Amino acid sequence: MTVHFQDSLNEVSRRYREAGEAKDVDALMATLSPTVAFHSPLSARAGFSGHAQVRQLFTVALGALRELRYHTDVGDERTRMLAATARLGKHELEEAALVRIGEDGLIEDVTMWIRPLPALTAMMAALGPGMARAAGKPALAALVGASVKPLAFMTDFGDRTLVPLVTPK
Repeated sequence: MTVHFQDSLNEVSRRYREAGEAKDVDALMATLSPTVAFHSPLSARAGFSGHAQVRQLFTVALGALRELRYHTDVGDERTRMLAATARLGKHELEEAALVRIGEDGLIEDVTMWIRPLPALTAMMAALGPGMARAAGKPALAALVGASVKPLAFMTDFGDRTLVPLVTPK
């Protein structure tokens, strides 16, 4: 696997990657501006801003993921594209994060993408209830879980069963 790390250009992206791989939320937060904005791959309505909201999100997300490994980091001093692989339950996923770095050398904006679709819906099934529980709303966690599990099931079923039927051989 080719790695395109340019640590001399940007120390903060290296620290962000290492903190994510180590599941060290405190170290990860130290790379983020206090006014950081996180743009979710799940919904345009699911944005997070500021340390408190992003810490809660990263705590839940890193608790759900296994084997997070960054393999690509490209860009310049102000904009980086980071790519990683991870496991979520039985799913292998790939994520890409576009990070923008402010004048203070901290990450001020993160936009995340996740593929494939079954892994994305599995992430939704893990994060929604986890975020509700972290917010002290167990009833909402149950409702969100019941709402997203059918979607996660359908995308997983379709990927395993239907996609092979329509994929050229």
